[in-house]
Amino acid sequence: MLSEDAGPDELESIAVAIHTLVGLPTTIRSLKRKGLRLEKGKIIDRDYTGPVLEEVLRTGKTVRGVPKEGTYLGRNVAVSPIFSEEGKVIAAIGIVDLLSVLEMQEIIRTVVNNSPAVVFMWRNEKKWPCEFVSENVVQFGYTVEDFISGRVLYGNIIHPDDLKRIEDSLEQRILKGGVDFNVEYRIFTKAGDLRWVNERAFIQRNGEAAHLQGLVLDITERKESEEALRKSFETQKLLRTIINNSQAVAFLWENKENLPAKYVSENVTQFGYTVEDFTSGNIPYVSVIHKDDIDAVVETLKRNIAEKQDSFDIEYRIFTRDGKMLWVDMKTFIQRNTEGKATHFQGLVVDITERKEAQKMLEIQRELGMNLSTNWNLQTIINRVLDACLQINGIDAGGIYLKDELLDQINLVAYRGISSEFKEKISRYKADSLEAKQIWVEKPIYSLDFYSEKMVDAVRKEGIKAVAIIPLKYRGEIIGSLSFASHTLDKIPWSVRNFLESIALQVVNHIAPICIEAELS
Repeated sequence: MLSEDAGPDELESIAVAIHTLVGLPTTIRSLKRKGLRLEKGKIIDRDYTGPVLEEVLRTGKTVRGVPKEGTYLGRNVAVSPIFSEEGKVIAAIGIVDLLSVLEMQEIIRTVVNNSPAVVFMWRNEKKWPCEFVSENVVQFGYTVEDFISGRVLYGNIIHPDDLKRIEDSLEQRILKGGVDFNVEYRIFTKAGDLRWVNERAFIQRNGEAAHLQGLVLDITERKESEEALRKSFETQKLLRTIINNSQAVAFLWENKENLPAKYVSENVTQFGYTVEDFTSGNIPYVSVIHKDDIDAVVETLKRNIAEKQDSFDIEYRIFTRDGKMLWVDMKTFIQRNTEGKATHFQGLVVDITERKEAQKMLEIQRELGMNLSTNWNLQTIINRVLDACLQINGIDAGGIYLKDELLDQINLVAYRGISSEFKEKISRYKADSLEAKQIWVEKPIYSLDFYSEKMVDAVRKEGIKAVAIIPLKYRGEIIGSLSFASHTLDKIPWSVRNFLESIALQVVNHIAPICIEAELS
C-alpha cells in the first residue's frame, strides 16, 4: 500500500504498469522520498525527483506545463497527485503529455526539418516569454534553456528601435481577428551581433490570443544584398557627379597600342584636355605620358596581365595641354573576357604632384641639414642653401642677403637665376629703403609689392611673377633674408612657402654664428 514514505521499491509496480500502458516517459515519487524515472521500458533512475513532481506534492493539483529546469526542461509534461483515503497527498506521478508531443512533432516535421527556421512558442505576454524553442536557436548563440528558463525574454533580444513597431503591429493584428502575423526586424545574438530576421507567427486563441507559434528565419544576407543593390543604384546615379567633381580622372582604355580611350570623365579638363581629345583618337593617352616613363608604364601593364593580376598601381609623369609636367598615381583594373583575355583597362588617374613635391622637399631639407652640420665655411653654406632651394619646381631664381652693420644696409652675398643687370639693382638695400623696412618687420613676404616703385619696371623686365622674401632672425635680431623668385608661377604655393620658412629656421643657426665670429675677429 502506498504511503507518504514509500520508496522506489514500493512505487515500482505502479510506475511500471503505467509506463507500460502509455509507452511514454514516466516519473513517480512519494511525499517524503525520491522515486523512479522510466523510459523505453526501463527504469533509468531510482533516486529521482523533478520540479513539477515537487510542485504537485506541494499544491495537490494536477499540472500540465513545460518545466523550466530539470530532466524534462522544455518538454510538455502532465503530473497528477495521488491521495490517501483521508484525502492527503502522499505521492505524485507524471508522464509526457502525449497530445502536446504529437502536435509539436508535427510542427517540427512540417516546418523545421531541413530548414534554418527556428521554431518558437511564446505566451502573448509582455516581452513574449517562451514555452518552446527548437534546438537550432543555437545559430543565434542561445540555448533552449536560456529561453525556457526565463533567463532570456524574447522581447529583450529585439532591437529597441524595432520593438514598439512589432508590439503595435501585433496588437492591431490580434484586434482585427487575424490568425497569422508576419514581420521583419532585428535581433541581437548572444555575442551581441545584429541580425535581421523574418518572423511568421500563428496566433493561438483560447477565447483570447494566448500563444504565438512562430518561425524565425535569419534574413541578414538578403537584407545586406538588398541594401547593397539600393546603394548600387544610388551610386550609379551619383557616379558621374562624384567623379566629375573629384580629383580622380576616370578612363576606360582598350588593350591596344597607344591605349585608345573609350571613356574619359569630364574632369579631365583639370589637365587642360577635353573628353573628345581622347575619345576621338586625336590624342592617344600614351602621348601625354613623359617619354622617360612610357616604357615603365607599358611593361607594368604587360607584367600584370601575364601574372593574371586584377589590378595594380603605378606612379608616373604626364604633361598637361599647356606643357606643365605633373606626377600622377594610376589605379588600374584589368577587364577580361570569358576566355580570360585582357580587353580593357579601367583607370583612375590622380594628380599627386603636391605629394611628390612634399616628399622631395623633406629629402632636400634632410640632406641640407646633414651638409650644414659638417661645414663651417660661410660661402659654402650659402651656396648649398641656394642650390637646395632651387631644386623646388617653380623656384628658378634666388639670393641670400646678410646685414652689414657698418654700412647700415643688407647686401646680396650670393644669387642664382637672375641677370647681371637686375643683380646690380637689387644687390643692396639701405636700412631706410622700403625693401629693408619690410624685412625688419620679421614676417615673410610673398608679394611683388615688396619692391619700391622705382623697381617695378626692372622686375617686369626680368620676368619675375612671384617672390618669397624670408627674414633670417637670430636671437631676436634680423641678420639677413632668403630671397627667391619664380618666372613661371603666379604665386608661391603654400607647400613651398612652408618649406622655405623651415629652411630659413634651419640655416640661420648655421649662418649667424659664423657671421658673429667674423665680426668679433
